[in-house]
Order: sequence, then structure tokens, then C-alpha cells
Amino acid sequence: MKKNRLYFGMIIAFLVAIVVWTSYQMWNVGKEEEAHKVSVIVENSGLDRWSLMRQGLEQAARDYNIDLNYVSTSGFDGVSAELDVVRREIENGAKGIIVQMASGGNTEDIAEVALKASVVLIETDVTPEDLYVVVGPDNIRMGTALAKAVTEDFGPELSDRKIGILSGNQKQLAMQQRFSGVTDSLADEGAQVAWCIEGTAEQEKEAFGAMLRETPVDILIVLGNDELEMVMDEFAAGEPTDGKCVVYGVGSSEKTVYYLDKGWIDTLVVPNEFNMGYQSMEAIAGQLIYHTDVVEKCEVDYLVVDRTNLYDEDIQKILFPIVQ
Repeated sequence: MKKNRLYFGMIIAFLVAIVVWTSYQMWNVGKEEEAHKVSVIVENSGLDRWSLMRQGLEQAARDYNIDLNYVSTSGFDGVSAELDVVRREIENGAKGIIVQMASGGNTEDIAEVALKASVVLIETDVTPEDLYVVVGPDNIRMGTALAKAVTEDFGPELSDRKIGILSGNQKQLAMQQRFSGVTDSLADEGAQVAWCIEGTAEQEKEAFGAMLRETPVDILIVLGNDELEMVMDEFAAGEPTDGKCVVYGVGSSEKTVYYLDKGWIDTLVVPNEFNMGYQSMEAIAGQLIYHTDVVEKCEVDYLVVDRTNLYDEDIQKILFPIVQ
């Protein structure tokens, strides 16, 4: 009888332990599956150039159960204005920040933020590189790829052609690197750079038309998507090119792809911005969910696209990804 009572008591205790353990696991699973809030902050967030990156962000947010807040922004009046937005997002509960640093920004500016939230930088080359996860393309190679497209098209005639360059905002290291990649490669081929205009798209617009009229060029190289869209808008409005200006540029928006298809742009170098968005969110998810502390640069690939390969299946998948 005593043995039966002992066995019965052991069974009851075992069942109680199972119930307690199951309840504990269910409680913790609920906690683990709670979505982390991540804010994404880029300059002029509503521009078409960010659409592919945003699709990548949203896809990864679904895959990793992240509460994504894609912050609506206009142009930032300096780094301090951008950091004010970052601080506000953290105060509103963001545990992770994915940010494109405004021109002139550096790692010291973002250091205080990193004490309060996980940080991933996009399109932001930093020195040293071992402080934050950085996601973006190799800008020197992109510039070199543009120059290569020019040299392959013009061959030995290149030395007789005049080249104009819209170099973008040269306060940004990424744009400096693209410019270096282009000009170093062109110099090796004996090419002539007749003029170079730098600044934001709006700043370049003021000088572009006059420069093109005063000093016509055979080849125009444009290092940023916004600047390339500005050029296409100017051409559409009737800015004269006399049919002699062949355009090469970096771009990823639907507008730039449209003008490539139309023949107004000869060659596009297209960073894979869908992957940039996805990898950025994947990196922040690793920090928030799995507590990884790996600091590295996640290099995003790029495409060299012209009218001969624009409709290739592999190209189309990257330009127009199907988001699940």
C-alpha cells in the first residue's frame, strides 16, 4: 500500500513538473517572438531611388518578425538634424536603428546612439570600419565599372573625346570613392575630363545647363541616382545635347531604368539595393534576436546594365524583385 502511494505521489509530482515546464516554455516563446522595433532613417525617404531597398527591408522584417518603422524624412539640414530624428525614434521605443549618415557625418556622431540601440549603417563608409556593421556596395569598383563601360564603347577614340562629370556630394566618402574609381581609370586611358560639377542634385542643377552650353562634352558621367534623374529631367525639358552627349551613370530608380530603355542613358551601374535593404535588416535582427556582436562590412553587389542585357531574366529579377 505504501509503495502504491509512493508511486502515485511520484506520478503526480512528475505531471505537475511537466505542467510547470510547459507553462514556462510557452511564456518564454511568447517573449522571444515579441517583435523588436527597428527604425530606418535615410535622407529624402520618399524618393523613388529607395523603393528597391525598402522592399528588401520589408521582406526581411517579415522573415525575422521585426516591427519596421520606415521613417518619413525630407532633406536633412546637416548631421545634427538627422541625429535629432534618430534620438526621437529611440525615445519612441526603437531597439534598432538602420541609418544612412547625412553628408559630413562620422562615427563619433553616431557613437552616443550605439549606447542605446543596435546600429547598422547603410551607404556610409566609415573609418575605422570595425565599429559598426556597414552595408553597401564597393564604390571604387562601381566607379571603375562606369569608366570601363566608357572605354569599351569608345576604344582608341576616347582620347579625342571630352568628358563631363557630375560627381555628387563630395563630402560623402562613398561619392569620393566613386569619383576616384572613375577618374583614375579614365586617366589610365588618356581621357580628357573637360569639367566636373559637385554638390547635391539641386546644387548641380544650377550649374549643369550653363556648363553644358558653354563647354559641350561628348560623354557625361553621373555618379548618383538623384543627379542622374536631374539630368534626365533637364534633357526632357529641352536642355540641348545636339545628340552628341552619351550618358553613363549610377542609378537604381524606375526613372533611370526607363531612360536607359528609352536610349537616353547608355549604361547604368545599378547597386543591388533590394539586397542592401534585406542584409541591413538581417544584420540588425542578428543583433537584437540572436545577440550577435560580429562587426563587418556586408558588401552589396552591383550590375552593369545597358540595352543589350536590360531584359535578361537575371537582370529583371534584381531590378524588379518579386517580394513574398
